[in-house]
Amino acid sequence: MQWMALGNSWFALIIPAIVILYLLKRKVEDRVVPSTLLWQRTMQNWEAVRPWERLRRNLLLFLQLLAALLLVLALMRLAIPTQGIADQHTILVVENSGSMLATEGEGTRFDRAVHAATQLVEKLGSGQVMTLIEAGRQPRVLLAQSGDRDAILQAIRSITPQMGSSDTSAALSLAGAIAANETGSGVVWLGDGRSERLSDTSTPTVFPGPFRFMQMGLFRENSAIGVFVTQPGKSGVEGLLRIDNQGTQPSSGKVMVYNGENQLLDSEEFSVAAGSSQTLSFSSLPQAPVYRARIEPEQDGLIQDNERWSVPFAPGVGKAVLVSPQGNRFLHQALQTVGRLDVETQQHMPDQTTQARDIWVFDGVLPEQLPEGNILLIAPERATSWLPYKGVAELEQQPQTVVPDDPLMKYVDWRDVHVAKAAVLDEMPGMKTLVRAGNRDLIKAGMMEGRRVVIVAFDLHQSDLPLRPAFPIFMQNSISWLSPTQASPIGQASVGEVLNVPLTPGGTQRSLVYPDGHKQVIEAQGTSWLFQVPDQIGLYRLDEQLESGLQSRYFAVHLSEQESDITPRFIAVGASGGQPAEGDGTTAPEPLGSRELTNWLVALALLVVFVEWRVYQRGY
Repeated sequence: MQWMALGNSWFALIIPAIVILYLLKRKVEDRVVPSTLLWQRTMQNWEAVRPWERLRRNLLLFLQLLAALLLVLALMRLAIPTQGIADQHTILVVENSGSMLATEGEGTRFDRAVHAATQLVEKLGSGQVMTLIEAGRQPRVLLAQSGDRDAILQAIRSITPQMGSSDTSAALSLAGAIAANETGSGVVWLGDGRSERLSDTSTPTVFPGPFRFMQMGLFRENSAIGVFVTQPGKSGVEGLLRIDNQGTQPSSGKVMVYNGENQLLDSEEFSVAAGSSQTLSFSSLPQAPVYRARIEPEQDGLIQDNERWSVPFAPGVGKAVLVSPQGNRFLHQALQTVGRLDVETQQHMPDQTTQARDIWVFDGVLPEQLPEGNILLIAPERATSWLPYKGVAELEQQPQTVVPDDPLMKYVDWRDVHVAKAAVLDEMPGMKTLVRAGNRDLIKAGMMEGRRVVIVAFDLHQSDLPLRPAFPIFMQNSISWLSPTQASPIGQASVGEVLNVPLTPGGTQRSLVYPDGHKQVIEAQGTSWLFQVPDQIGLYRLDEQLESGLQSRYFAVHLSEQESDITPRFIAVGASGGQPAEGDGTTAPEPLGSRELTNWLVALALLVVFVEWRVYQRGY
């Protein structure tokens, strides 16, 4: 038995009060008799009777005491232990990640979590409230401190399975912050404990209040396609595929390769040892814009990672324009050396710089408006609406790299480079400084109106940079960064990531077609577009209307490799007092709660009162 409101026990004083009232109740009637001689013996017997003898065989007294006892127990909120929720305020966390889609019996882990959450809500006691948190890519509070079971159940049913990873650390921090601000709070976590952000931490998270972890996963066998790449070869398209066995038992099955029209191109058997990988190669595949690989393992817990798309790697040749009134042999030779550009040299500014080019290189001159394409600007000589030019300054210090890990600065050594003078540029939003000499910015790079821009603030002839090994490396890095469309196809992504999609310069109408056929119109300007990858895996198609016609490019979105490891884990947390909270052992404890009997006790007390009233009416 449990007492949920032991402070109300003083109401039990009503029981002795009822007894005292019965003892003080006068039960003798006045009557006129002829003589008192016959009543002498009776009077002696009455005087010898003890007070409590008057309580014998008093049915009304016992019924009233029973009703009072039942009401006192109801006020003290008598409860019996049961499986459920013991905390006054329960923070229920439902984990929602790709691994929760793993098969467990006839359903998924997510289905089990929803079922377990529903059972816990149905066992909510009187006065208990619940806060519901969805632990997905970003934790969300779906309902706060609600005692309405129907509303909580509706919020639980509104959670839809996701393909991405869950940020368990953020969800723990959110639940801990809520529990710390509300006394009597405890957390019940429903999930499989899979999170790459939490599994790397060996120290348990310190958590205020009770923490109970309910494990939703048992099955751990899973095989997945980790890598699938294709590229043109001498006799056709060559493919390379890697199958990862994340389980503890050997895995075998069949792998098949299809084209975009779902035509079978090749198939092969595979057998992978436990915890290892196998690489398969396919040669002489027919030409196709996209390829799809699919495996059919004998044992598999997660089907979402059994399929993977590949766009063949085929670097093209970009178009670049070098505008240099004085001519620059160093620049022209560096651009030709890159090998992925068709370079056009001009001494005068074109009349229409709005024509589409992949890269515009301006040496000592700059346009009034940004042209269509990415820009490499060298030695600006004046200010425009998009360039805050402030003049020229002499340099007394050597150049130093500000951001050494930037792709443009990779393997570039500026220690032996000397620069005589450079243009003074004001702050530019979206641009960051990569190289600086003292307090003067020498090289800036970033985004301007949707275009990638690299600014070299000094004239190459006023420095010895072209004579140093840093110059060809810097030019190689710059051209690779400015022309991503020609360097590689649109990269692959995982659900929830932000993908930088390169756009073809000169495109007038752009749209993105999702795997389910949904079309999204792209209003972005410039040469890149940041795309928040939705919760949908498969093949995406980017359509662009160019002067030459409609151009389509593809990219794939897959399940994160971390989610393919469906081995269940337990979330370990520490209580604020230094003791580990529940759920950090080798078994998943079932939450213990209580079921209050208040309503039943009140109903029974009313029934007893009704019986007492009927007994009084009949004169017992």
